[in-house]
Amino acid sequence: MSLIRNADDLEQMGEQELEELYTWIDGIPLTRPKRNIARDFSDGVLVAEVVKHFHPKLVDVHNYSPANATPQKMQNWMLLNRKVFKNYRFELSEDIVRNISNAKPGVIERVLFMLRSRIDRSLWEQQHMDASKGYENERPEADQRHSPRKDAKAVVTRNNMGVGGGQKFNPSKAVMDDTVPLILLEEKEQEILAKNETIQILQAKIKRLEHLLHLKDIRIEDMQQRLESTRATGKR
Repeated sequence: MSLIRNADDLEQMGEQELEELYTWIDGIPLTRPKRNIARDFSDGVLVAEVVKHFHPKLVDVHNYSPANATPQKMQNWMLLNRKVFKNYRFELSEDIVRNISNAKPGVIERVLFMLRSRIDRSLWEQQHMDASKGYENERPEADQRHSPRKDAKAVVTRNNMGVGGGQKFNPSKAVMDDTVPLILLEEKEQEILAKNETIQILQAKIKRLEHLLHLKDIRIEDMQQRLESTRATGKR
């Protein structure tokens, strides 16, 4: 949320922008006739009505009382700061509020110009959100049934399965790029389990063969020692 500290933080306006602003204000039904914009808007009541016109639920105009004294005017503006302007992501400093309350020429116009911009943006964002919700609600039933979110658990990538790439399949690294059916994933998992079992059996056979070879080596060495011993004693 941005804090507007002084008039220099507000956007400068040309004659065309001023005319557009006055036309915009004239198109809003207000409870008070507009004779001098600086004085008419100095207590914040008409600003509350402007916001009420575009966002009825955002402001309760009964909380803002017409005032002539500066402290009461500033109280209305501070309430606008806390309750209303924060929704448009800005806040007016006490210096700006005092200038508006004292009807300093040229200040309220620039504040209203900024407020109009924030209101227009808020309305646009709301329309965009409503349009998005409407699209989701109007999607065909068949389209919703085959939504990527619902089918997310039933798919993995072809790349991670090593299709055409020779890569080892790793389910923990599966991502949803080029998708394949869940049944194919299950078939691959079963195939991997079978291959792992075969590998374990072969490894066990290798260990047994190595043990047998070791025993034969020991027997051969023993027989060689006996043969040499026999030759040394001259026995046949």
